[in-house]
Amino acid sequence: MQIDEEYFNNEEFKQKLRLFEDSVKSGHPIYLDDDDLTDIIDYYNLMNEGGKAMQTADFALSLYPSAPGPITYKIRRCIDANDISRAEELLEKVTDKEIDYKFLKAEILLSQEQPGLACHLLDEAIEAAEEDDRDNCVIDAIYLFMDYAYYELASKWLKRINNTRTEEYADLEIKVLGLLGEIDKVIEILNRLIDKNPFQHKYWNMISFAQLTNGNYNEALDSSDYSLAITPGNPGGLMCKAQALMKRFYFDEAVKYLYEYLKTYENDVNCLMQIGYCLMNMSKNDKALDIYLKAETKSSCDSEFIGSIYENIALAYSHTGNFEKAMEYIDKIEANCEDAESKHIKLLRGYAMLEAGRYKEGLFLLADLLVKADYDPADTLKVSVVLFENHCEKAAYTLMRDNFPLDDDTMVFGFAYYALYCLEVGEEEEYLKYLKIAVERNSDEAFMTLHHLFPEGMTPEEYYDYAIKKTNNN
Repeated sequence: MQIDEEYFNNEEFKQKLRLFEDSVKSGHPIYLDDDDLTDIIDYYNLMNEGGKAMQTADFALSLYPSAPGPITYKIRRCIDANDISRAEELLEKVTDKEIDYKFLKAEILLSQEQPGLACHLLDEAIEAAEEDDRDNCVIDAIYLFMDYAYYELASKWLKRINNTRTEEYADLEIKVLGLLGEIDKVIEILNRLIDKNPFQHKYWNMISFAQLTNGNYNEALDSSDYSLAITPGNPGGLMCKAQALMKRFYFDEAVKYLYEYLKTYENDVNCLMQIGYCLMNMSKNDKALDIYLKAETKSSCDSEFIGSIYENIALAYSHTGNFEKAMEYIDKIEANCEDAESKHIKLLRGYAMLEAGRYKEGLFLLADLLVKADYDPADTLKVSVVLFENHCEKAAYTLMRDNFPLDDDTMVFGFAYYALYCLEVGEEEEYLKYLKIAVERNSDEAFMTLHHLFPEGMTPEEYYDYAIKKTNNN
């Protein structure tokens, strides 16, 4: 789905949104056409306010029964709920059978993993469009492919766009390449666009995000600064700067920019979650809990964030000493989140039990998890982290030493954690050995896990030599 966040931040849209919300509160009617109401639906959807989006869609259809925008939204919610029969019923309300109908039918087919039939319908719809509107139809089809993770198809259909000199084409190409993981190509294109127009904050935001994806956090920080210098307070620049600061573990600074962003998008649940994450990392657990509870009030039970919200509320309660409430929210995850793995539930329960001092219960639960998982390396690592964070350093070390495939040359994760455990229990020779492996095989994990042991600004590639010199000087 193509949503223009820049449009949602301009005064024209804000005025329409205010008028609409005032009308809802007062009960006084206001005239908005179906396109205006579709924009409001998309805004609420972007802000993860599914209830308001659905209410607006129902209101729009009471005025315009065949409006494609509201029908599209409702069909997508049916697809999300895997209620395809209801989606098909709504589809029959669409009066434009040549284009809108075929696009929506194609979307249903894509959701059912039938891309061949979907492409056939999209071809028919594009053929039916006016000559000067065909590029727009192809672009809409590409966004559909991206929504349903058919990225190779999206890339293939890019070649069907005739006018490749537009800003819209450049934006679309960047998105497709990004989804295909070709970040270096994305950065190359963005650098060309910035050279042509260095005062477009959007491109600085896009390159900042690409640099974040590539792990170039300092460059991402610089790019976000350029964006904010061009257009102070623009939400994209604020979010990119906050993300870059978080990657550098500057949580106190990141929080400031996230709160600034929240002034524009006050109902953005994802932003609230990131604020909570920063506060938790600053050991401000009471404040983090307040933020996570606020996120819960702004999310419906079927929100994509609800499992993460419940988990973070549980951890915040656990950190603040409220074991019963922590367990209550873990129960909510188990009851309401279909994709929640039983192993993850056990891990959370074990964490809360250890933090509450219920060591016998917690250790029994974690041991049961490991046995049933047959000491899978990823699960072994996760349990070791739970032990370590709850001051069971020796247990974390022993678990990894005896059960993790430390001698497996193909293993690329876990070594930074084991190096940390070795250091904590005084096994310095082992620490140096596995520090070297960690930075060679997974520098990102080494930075995330071990950065606090080294001078600020030092790269993971420098960690081992620094540690050797420090050891020799002691």
